[in-house]
Amino acid sequence: MKFLKSSLITLVMTVLLVVIIELGARVVLWQSPQTPTSKQGFGFSTVGYGDLIPNLNTTETLMPIRPYHLKTNSAGLRNSDEINEDESVFRVLAIGDSFTYGFYVHNEEAYPYRLEEVLEQTLSGRFQVLNAGIPGYTVADSLSYMRDKGMALKPDLVILGSYTNDIFDYYPRMREFYAREVFLQYATYPPRVENASPLEEWLRQNTALFTVIERFRAQYREAQIEDTMNRITPYVPDLQGVYQDMTFFNPDSPDYRAQYDGLGADVKALAELLNEQNIPLMWVSFPDLIQLPDDSPYNDAPQQFFQRVADEAGITFVNLLPDFKALDGDIQALYLKYYNRDLPTDPNNPEALTMMFEGDGHLSMYGNLVTARIVAESLIQNGLVPE
Repeated sequence: MKFLKSSLITLVMTVLLVVIIELGARVVLWQSPQTPTSKQGFGFSTVGYGDLIPNLNTTETLMPIRPYHLKTNSAGLRNSDEINEDESVFRVLAIGDSFTYGFYVHNEEAYPYRLEEVLEQTLSGRFQVLNAGIPGYTVADSLSYMRDKGMALKPDLVILGSYTNDIFDYYPRMREFYAREVFLQYATYPPRVENASPLEEWLRQNTALFTVIERFRAQYREAQIEDTMNRITPYVPDLQGVYQDMTFFNPDSPDYRAQYDGLGADVKALAELLNEQNIPLMWVSFPDLIQLPDDSPYNDAPQQFFQRVADEAGITFVNLLPDFKALDGDIQALYLKYYNRDLPTDPNNPEALTMMFEGDGHLSMYGNLVTARIVAESLIQNGLVPE
């Protein structure tokens, strides 16, 4: 009898505890009708025409000093507008890494959006530039994306954007953590509700506690994505040193031949894939800001390699380095960098010329606009867009 009484008390206390937790969960989830629903942040999607979660409308604060507006359309592309189905509209598809995506600038400040503006202002035709850029992607990932999703968009023109680290991104350790298939295995869209049991469905529909638990699970998956994006550095000894040696100082080393051959083969495969559908390809090369000073030890070896591959594949190549240098190599205007005379400098460091600048090495709003103008001019000169 005493055992039954103790068990009943335990059961009642457990039920009360669950009820209290459920009420607490409902309080946490409750929102005033006047309070806008919070939006999910940056994440990957296995569906749609783009690799981003569709219908995002959020402020990303990865770098607190440079919050930026991220909006995606229903196709998962970084475009504020939906895909224009009007066949008279010339469709440009921009693919590449974070320089195409537009890290730390708003949707309307990224170069693909600016390119659409410039083309619309300059030419009589109608244009839409779709932004399928994804931070961390190299040519191999852009090729994978085009085979998987991009070709289905039936673009009239494709623009591949590359940064100087695209060669280094073929380094085995980089592929282990940064490959497209690695990113997509942590995709947070569509929500993972496959194989849900009838009990799970009932709990999802009728209890706030289950919803809170699912949110924690989603946050954990997002943390996995962030960890995947950030954990590469400890796994590559002397990350920056390997990048410098492979890309600028010792590009002819047999140790790096596989990386150069891999990138060249993938560019040619991309060109062949597009040629099958008579879709022209332009290749745009974004410089490392340390290449801008006139006396920089960072040469233009990566751009020379890109140019050779482009010539062999019959691709129009745009090297932004000379144009950026022509603008007096203004790092503070072209990149998200700020001068700080108190920063420690090491004269023996190859980056000594830019060590007094802090911030981020991605393009500023102005840098994106300059890029758009240069790309538009090249498109027109090479007859790749209708006038």
